[in-house]
Amino acid sequence: MVWKVMRDENLKPYYHATNWIHLPAALFASRQYHASVTPDSEVRISGVLEYHGELFRAIEKSQSIEEASRIFQDYMQVLFNLDEKVRGKSVASYLRLLRGWLFDANSAEGAVLKGWVESRFGLVPFYHRKVIRNIHTKAYQEYMYQRMHPRINRNMIYYQLDLLYTYTQHIIRRFHPEFLPHVTLHRGVNDVHDHLVVEEYSKRHSCIEHNNLVSFSLDKSIAQQFGDFIMDVEVPFTKILFFSGIIHRQGFAGEMEFLVIGGRYDTRISYF
Repeated sequence: MVWKVMRDENLKPYYHATNWIHLPAALFASRQYHASVTPDSEVRISGVLEYHGELFRAIEKSQSIEEASRIFQDYMQVLFNLDEKVRGKSVASYLRLLRGWLFDANSAEGAVLKGWVESRFGLVPFYHRKVIRNIHTKAYQEYMYQRMHPRINRNMIYYQLDLLYTYTQHIIRRFHPEFLPHVTLHRGVNDVHDHLVVEEYSKRHSCIEHNNLVSFSLDKSIAQQFGDFIMDVEVPFTKILFFSGIIHRQGFAGEMEFLVIGGRYDTRISYF
């Protein structure tokens, strides 16, 4: 089957001038950055290792992902009082955000996660429930309203996600060297016209600007369940926020899902 991705000339991804990683957002999103990542590459969110070094030193000494997960979850539970209930409801937590995203990436939980990426890495989403053409549109305002949802965006939720990202990076280095420096991931889609092409190399190979946070699967057969077209992408490990199997006892091991920070990826597309 021949497919053609339509360019939207009015949609220009926006990058903030500042972020928390001391790396320009436009560079972090670029395919040049993706190609330059090595096993020794590192992206640090400002302040995380400085304030929580003891946690990550303990994780580095752990003998299994199960042990590392227990250390991480116990630390998060104590630091953010995740067992506490306010008027009978659990406090906001990174676990709730992950569950919300896995159920619906365009939920309020999804907006908070995309907001965290925007805050920490400087990448503005160009889709949340609808196309966000720029930061001066009603669509961006609606996304911001959801991003600031009072039941979800509280309890220092962005700081919880800072720790989750850093934990994931440590887990990859410690237990998944096969993901260094890149891992091949897959995404099933029904309509390739929904995606923003930066450059077309051939009919089935393009540089595509993916949204600021997007789901992929490690298992191609699972990705095939979500659409007729399959996108194959080489993702640098530094762009992985979370993947199934690193948080034990929480039911995240189902679809081998990876939450990947977006940008411009060389993408091969096939139809099955």
